[in-house]
Amino acid sequence: MQKLTNQERLRPWMGFALFGITMAIFLTVCVWMQQNWGIAGLVLTELLIAGIAIVFCLIRKVKISEVLPIKKITLRDFAGCVVLLIGTYLISILSVFITAFIFPSSASEAGELGSFLYEKGLGLIPLLLIVAVLPGICEETLHRGALLSTFRGLDKEWIAVLCVGLFFSLNHVSILRGPFTFMLGAVFAYIVIKKNNILLTMIMHSMLNSFSVIVSYFTYKNNVTVNTDISVDASSLGLYTAALFFAPLVFVAGKKLLLPETHKKKHFAIAGIVSAAMLIVGIVLMVAGSGNAVFTSNGPLNMAEGEVKSFGSVGIEEEKDYSIALVISGSDGSFRVEVTDENEELICGGNMDVSKMEIYTSTVHIEEGKVITVNLISLEGDPGENSQYSLIIK
Repeated sequence: MQKLTNQERLRPWMGFALFGITMAIFLTVCVWMQQNWGIAGLVLTELLIAGIAIVFCLIRKVKISEVLPIKKITLRDFAGCVVLLIGTYLISILSVFITAFIFPSSASEAGELGSFLYEKGLGLIPLLLIVAVLPGICEETLHRGALLSTFRGLDKEWIAVLCVGLFFSLNHVSILRGPFTFMLGAVFAYIVIKKNNILLTMIMHSMLNSFSVIVSYFTYKNNVTVNTDISVDASSLGLYTAALFFAPLVFVAGKKLLLPETHKKKHFAIAGIVSAAMLIVGIVLMVAGSGNAVFTSNGPLNMAEGEVKSFGSVGIEEEKDYSIALVISGSDGSFRVEVTDENEELICGGNMDVSKMEIYTSTVHIEEGKVITVNLISLEGDPGENSQYSLIIK
């Protein structure tokens, strides 16, 4: 990793001290600003984070141009960023489900940010600037800029990658997103170390946030009922694992594009082995977890646009929490899932925008004697002849 011209002014212990100071300010000043000033407090939080990094550089008298190295980005670099980001995101999403499985109480964090950001009446462009672009610049300035630079004097790059990934995770103060943000932070740190170009991670960070903002914005704008309950049992965890089995291969493909000098043929072989293992483990978990299922169904979807498909009715013999998981694959359509009782009253539901594969899950408390029906409504698009579904209620 490339060192600063006056690297002796920055030491690893300073990175820990800087992060400690940042967290102290974040948990006091920044949290207070967001609670009392809303969106304005969020903007000031991001600016303050970047400001802390800049002030640190000025105090230590190091060149900001070296702490925040910016270079021209080639088309190959950009393509590699996109593919690598997709692979990292898929793996990180799986980590969220694993965390929810190990720590069920953490699942309540899902959806808490939605009302804070998307029920204020802001337009899409202001939201993209505030929630995507601003964090992409300010958070990278601190984490992959000032904090990473304190570790540039080390010979072992993996220490810097792990420490910066850990800092990024802790800064988000979330059990559910902890592994997710750790992986993203570590991958971003690795990219800056290898390419010495923080502009790459600023773009990747902004792209990731932009995707989330766009999906959430149109969801809230259209008053779509969103399923934010991601309670996970063994069968649904297996379903997620099997569905995302290709993520390691996408990750390695992105890494090859962005960092061809570090790529080796065995990396694809390793990714293939991991993908195969994920698929096998996923299938085993689904089979083992579905042993006490009250209802299972799978097969071709065979639906036309506007059609409603019923997967059958299920009589509930025991009052408890039931997990409902529906997977649709091989389709490029939009659907709505609705679970109703014998009086046609809605128990739960949500929309599915399928691009090859999509998963809907919900955990609901159902009383003894109820008869529930799972219906799927094709909103738009043609599911296609090869579309398949798999439904588990347990």
